[in-house]
Amino acid sequence: MKIKLTRNQLITINALLCAIVLLFVFVPITIGTVQLAFIPLVAIIVSAEFIGWKNGMFTGLFFGLVSLISAIVRPSPLSFAFYNPMVSIVPRVLIGLSAYFAAAGVKKISSKIPDYVSYSVGAIAGVVTNTVGVLGMIAAFYFGTTLEGTATAITWPFIAGIIVSNSLLEIAICAVIVPPIVMALKTAFKNKYN
Repeated sequence: MKIKLTRNQLITINALLCAIVLLFVFVPITIGTVQLAFIPLVAIIVSAEFIGWKNGMFTGLFFGLVSLISAIVRPSPLSFAFYNPMVSIVPRVLIGLSAYFAAAGVKKISSKIPDYVSYSVGAIAGVVTNTVGVLGMIAAFYFGTTLEGTATAITWPFIAGIIVSNSLLEIAICAVIVPPIVMALKTAFKNKYN
């Protein structure tokens, strides 16, 4: 179902999504020592699946820029890696692209596949893109580097620890949360404007 948005609606939705990204990058959800980035990811994936891949890439670019700024103004032991745009920006731009085309690809396989499933697959693809992109770039540029102020180095066990503690939870949360949001938005706009 294709939704046509007016210019004002598009600006309003993008402003809301970018505000969500901004809020949760600068006020992250932390469980123990683990910071979860799933709410900005949800905003990017919803942007891609509801509006389109270009909009998802725009929201991802915003998240990447905010991540870069956050690394500068609120440094942590791993912040030095996020000063590199290949780590902080490029993977985030690709989230919207992969989420949109994964969801669209599932619907192309069969129109009988429920929307919930296609949006869930898109959400998983978006989170995996973020995880592989960010951790892959960190490994490519900084493997073996010791985190500032610690004795911990960027090694395969370190990367595996992030995947187990963060990424699997982000995949599960996004796969469950994104589909009802996208479906509710599409239903609301279809009922109101069609």
